[in-house]
Amino acid sequence: AVVSTQSTGAAILPISNMMKQRSSRINICFATSLFLACILFLLQNILVAGIDGKGVIELGSKGCIAYAAVQHYSWLVVFAWMCIEGTVMYLSLVQVFGSHISKYMIKFNLIAWGVPMIFPVVGFLMSTTTATVGSGESVISTKDNTYVADLMCFINPGKLAYWVTFFVPMVLVMLINLTFFIMVLKVIRGSKSADNKADVMKQLKAAVGVMVLLGTGWIVGILLTLQTPELQLTLQYIFIILNAIQGVFVFLFYVCLNEQVMNHWLIKFGLKTVVNSTS
Repeated sequence: AVVSTQSTGAAILPISNMMKQRSSRINICFATSLFLACILFLLQNILVAGIDGKGVIELGSKGCIAYAAVQHYSWLVVFAWMCIEGTVMYLSLVQVFGSHISKYMIKFNLIAWGVPMIFPVVGFLMSTTTATVGSGESVISTKDNTYVADLMCFINPGKLAYWVTFFVPMVLVMLINLTFFIMVLKVIRGSKSADNKADVMKQLKAAVGVMVLLGTGWIVGILLTLQTPELQLTLQYIFIILNAIQGVFVFLFYVCLNEQVMNHWLIKFGLKTVVNSTS
């Protein structure tokens, strides 16, 4: 995932014409957020001290809480860009007219990078409880916090804060994108170009591709909350595989299946010649 998201940025950023397009800019932001979230997840095995005692961050420490909050935030940023990607897909393929948004990148970045900051703070406060022991002058107040999981520096999946500040936003994004996907399919089915198989396949490829990118693995993640031990192991393997190759899907969809990007690099490396039309 890390290598694929890096490759996606390296393939698109040098193409000035593509970077003027709204979809390309959003694709880069989505790939960047996914790259950062994956890096933080991978670094946890190095930075956090596990059973072997190796690592600079102790489990349950303030550093662990901070790292969990950063990871919590980073994945919510990914969800935010997933939602924006789905919204742009809807505007581009369904609401063609009136889909212009002034200063859209400023607004999208403020939403995607700004709004998720609230949730780790709320999650931490929800997980903090104060207990008072004694009476009179000998009263002692102690604080307990269950924000972090026992075996890793991530939000505790067994607590209310997880459901409110992580699970609910994830499900909302999935539902929004699923709704957009259904609406896009209806438009494709009833469009005037329905008889043109090439146009239909192009639109369908875009819709299905975005849906694959924007939540297939996390839909399985939702199923992991079901208390069915006989399915847990299978679902965990599917979840890990799908999210591990999400970056690969990003590269395939945004680079390999993008005719403009492929033509640019084929011409760049002399594998394809430019055909100049003459009037």
